[in-house]
Amino acid sequence: MDIQRGLFADAYQNFDIDGQPIIYVLQENTTAITRGVAVMIADSGIPIVGQEGFSALANELNKVGWVTILLQAPDIGFIPTFSPDVAIEEDVKTAVAKETDSSTKKQMLTASNVDRDISQSAVTTIDKQAFAEHEQQLVSHLQAAFEKSQEYPGFFLVISKGTSAAWLSKIYAEKTLDAPNAFVAISPFWPDREKNQRLPQWIANTPMPVLDLYNSRDNGWSQTTVSQREIASIKSLKLQYRQRELLGFNTYHQYNVYLSKEIYGWLSHMGW
Repeated sequence: MDIQRGLFADAYQNFDIDGQPIIYVLQENTTAITRGVAVMIADSGIPIVGQEGFSALANELNKVGWVTILLQAPDIGFIPTFSPDVAIEEDVKTAVAKETDSSTKKQMLTASNVDRDISQSAVTTIDKQAFAEHEQQLVSHLQAAFEKSQEYPGFFLVISKGTSAAWLSKIYAEKTLDAPNAFVAISPFWPDREKNQRLPQWIANTPMPVLDLYNSRDNGWSQTTVSQREIASIKSLKLQYRQRELLGFNTYHQYNVYLSKEIYGWLSHMGW
């Protein structure tokens, strides 16, 4: 596995789930007081020790009192055959190559990223059996992480991104798994129109406080539900729901420092 090649053997641990070793990375807080345990699951297919994973964010949360557990998302489920943001990017490149006027370029970029109806051309390879198996594996991984978290005092926080955030929203809304004390969903989406349309209501139906984060550079699937996620939560009278836009930064370090402050500020507002 990638994590085994990227880390020394004493830098990660294993959960034994149904006879299979599930690798995770645990980092303890560097403060005198422990706030609790934050379990972090990146998007499907993203290595947890890579730049796009949660390793850098874990380091920032360790500095403010959190023990972190980095989990790899299950790899079973789907491989999208069409990525809306990739297609949009190709359309933009083609159009810009034919047009040299800078103002026209800007208009085309905006129209391509905001107005394109991804539901008309998107194809997905998600099937029901793979979807169910992915969900069950995710439940098993989270349950093992929760049991590990009982070794530490404080709150139980779950942070996830992309498809993992979407899956966990569904899992917690349907009470398939005991809810954490709080949940951070970063750019949640599914590359499937029917499931993606149900995501706002699943987030609204979760029983715990939710911090819903998004970025203007998210893919088309995530962008299409941003306003609907907030509206559904307001209409459901969901308590302690907050939606925030993550601003762009030049480096992953700047981004993760900013992200940790958003999470820390939200938790502090709730009295944690």
